[in-house]
Amino acid sequence: MILRRAEYADRAALAAAVAARILEDLTAAVAKTGSASLIVPGGTTPVAVFEHLAATPFAWEKVTIIPCDERWVPVEHVDSNEGLIRRHLLKDEAARARVFGLYRPTPGPADAAKEVATAFAGIPRPFSSVFLGMGEDGHFASLFPGRKETAPALQLDSSADIVVLSEPAKGHPRIGLTLQALIDCSHVLLAVTGAEKRIVLDRAIDNINTNTYPITALLRQNRAPIDIFIGA
Repeated sequence: MILRRAEYADRAALAAAVAARILEDLTAAVAKTGSASLIVPGGTTPVAVFEHLAATPFAWEKVTIIPCDERWVPVEHVDSNEGLIRRHLLKDEAARARVFGLYRPTPGPADAAKEVATAFAGIPRPFSSVFLGMGEDGHFASLFPGRKETAPALQLDSSADIVVLSEPAKGHPRIGLTLQALIDCSHVLLAVTGAEKRIVLDRAIDNINTNTYPITALLRQNRAPIDIFIGA
């Protein structure tokens, strides 16, 4: 477990710092291999980060962007994480980037899980940059507390890259990446904003060997160091 923490006075400063680190990761990857991959979260926290990235000149045509999870709704739906990426990141300077979406037009995520997993396996690893957020219940990606799929998806010896929730979470069926897939990188960037989330983060760190919150599994693994960005 290697945790590095940095605190920011406001969310704007946090977003700028995260965007700068992502660009460092992408620059290094493109210089080394000629291409780069970026895993990103959904929700409200990453929007400002996306806007920073979209405004920055870069060889975006060499970058593949992957949501860490997805609600099973079409891209045009307001709750789609891929849609969020396309609205706030794939524009301006970053319009040439490629998105690897997790959604397929099937009745549910289980119907497309094999297809998604096969396509996802074709993305080169390790991933160049992995940016995650955390919910007030300690979940990240679609790894929620109390779900039967969560414990297997948090196992570091799992051979699965993809997890499907058998029941909807917060209104939608979901598909996402497992922990072992998410940490196939040199380090993880974790953004935590707001007083409630900070309390959960501190509790998770203080009780790092328990399974109260899914985020503890991410924090205690020792494959990829975690850089934590904390904002108001």
